[in-house]
Amino acid sequence: MSNEFGVSDDFGTGGAGLNPGFAHRGYGGRSEDLVGLLRGGRNRIAGAVANAAAMKAIVALDRTAGMIVHKIDDGSFWRFHATSALTGDDVVVITPTAGSGRWLRLPGSCVLSFAYTFATADAAVLWTVPTGCLFAIEEPYWTVSTTHAGGSSSAIGVSSNKTGFTTKGDLLGGGSGDVASTLTAPSPVTTPIMGTVGAGFDTLGKRRVIWVPGNTIRFDRITSVFTSGVGAVNLKGSLLRNAGA
Repeated sequence: MSNEFGVSDDFGTGGAGLNPGFAHRGYGGRSEDLVGLLRGGRNRIAGAVANAAAMKAIVALDRTAGMIVHKIDDGSFWRFHATSALTGDDVVVITPTAGSGRWLRLPGSCVLSFAYTFATADAAVLWTVPTGCLFAIEEPYWTVSTTHAGGSSSAIGVSSNKTGFTTKGDLLGGGSGDVASTLTAPSPVTTPIMGTVGAGFDTLGKRRVIWVPGNTIRFDRITSVFTSGVGAVNLKGSLLRNAGA
């Protein structure tokens, strides 16, 4: 018989499968010793997953408190919190497909991205900072995958419910908003488009703020409405805390 690692139950019996030096270094040579080591490693490092969908699919049997996972699509690292019940946003909190607990993005330098389309409503909340989270924005910018067009001199921006950033375009776009000539899909489409600096973010002093739980990032239709266009609002910054509760 063998266990989940494929280690035979009689591994080590009579020296089978062992390097002779193991016994002299305090390794008993029993299958349960090896399995214990393997389980301990699995309980801390789950390796890498392709994206959020793959992380959600990690089953309860393979998750344990404190486990670290590398998400390849954006290079981020996540920790499993066995008792957190926060609402998942797939940005700093990911909810498993089944079972309890949450995956939490580890603090550090990062870029948080929030998708939108030409149909996104005015004042739509793209993100609400969750409980236990602190975020410092260093630079907001656009990425555009489908060129924006249509409407009458259409323009968009980004603001927040946070004091000092509540006017349309205060974070990105400015009072007049960013227009079609700015929001053109580059090559590659991941190329940052810096856009217009908002009035709430145009000096160093104004940037010395921390987004706290309950603060939002908001999409603004400043002039008219585009009839085509797909992109993302990106916030380059530092995730200072992400406690999960």
